[in-house]
Amino acid sequence: MTEFDAHTQPIETRLAAIGADGYVTADEVLFLRRSVFADGVVRERELDAIFALGERAPDGDPEWPQFFAEAVADFYLREEEPQGYLTTDEFDELQARIVGNGCANRLERALLVKLMETAVETPKEMSAFTGRELKASIMQKERPAVSKEDVMLIRRWLFAAGGDGNVGVTREEAEILFEINDAVKYGEATPAWGELFTQGIVNHLMAGLGYSAASREDAMRRHAFISDQSPNVGGFFTRMLSGVAAAFRGADTGDQSVYAQKAKTREEAVAAAEKITPAETEWLAGRIGRDGEFDEHERAIIERMKELEADLPDALKALLDRAA
Repeated sequence: MTEFDAHTQPIETRLAAIGADGYVTADEVLFLRRSVFADGVVRERELDAIFALGERAPDGDPEWPQFFAEAVADFYLREEEPQGYLTTDEFDELQARIVGNGCANRLERALLVKLMETAVETPKEMSAFTGRELKASIMQKERPAVSKEDVMLIRRWLFAAGGDGNVGVTREEAEILFEINDAVKYGEATPAWGELFTQGIVNHLMAGLGYSAASREDAMRRHAFISDQSPNVGGFFTRMLSGVAAAFRGADTGDQSVYAQKAKTREEAVAAAEKITPAETEWLAGRIGRDGEFDEHERAIIERMKELEADLPDALKALLDRAA
């Protein structure tokens, strides 16, 4: 095929010979970069083609999932300002692409997690959808099992900065962790699963305060402001720097600066988040050991709770007694 032919043939024709055996090699990824996506911009027709290739060939050299995620992220996160935000409509479209042929394959599951890590913010529904797809991949095995690869992907999903709870684990995410743990009680799980399960549940109970990204609307306003090249913007930054200097001068004279006030407020919020609430107590007491017995991973959570026994609500103390 001549270089002219490679650029004038329909994209479907150019991709037809790739991944016919269900596998995309590093050399084929290089061809994709040089010939198919040479301009560095992914258009909708190209996105359709790359998803079709992903369905045909979900496996490949390490360069393949990296390129797949990069190309899809470019389309959804960098096509409009402010960059980095996945809108609800975009997520709905992405979800339809993924579930069109059933559950997500391994390439698409890695993509979902990568988008949550890369995006500034994603719709709340995306975390739950991604968690359900990760759980489905474990349940679909002949015998439910959690591998090292599963643990790595679940860990990245839980603590993705663009996820529902940012770096904190939400109730829905914690429920998915319990459902996976219930499924593998009579299956197989790498030792790393127990550690991640315990860490995730304790995170949900004790560290509800996470980083909160700016909303897309706020980011739009900021983008419009920064893009403004008028003299007023320069004047604003001059005033801003003067304000910072004044804040430091205030600190020198014993006055509490704005930054110190914000730090104090956040410390108080963190302290409040670290207290187990009555609602959390009721949820954990009803959720753990739901099938009538405590497995080793649930007992690990109980052991963590025992370290705080003096500060625990009565319902959790009763749970500890029942598990003893």
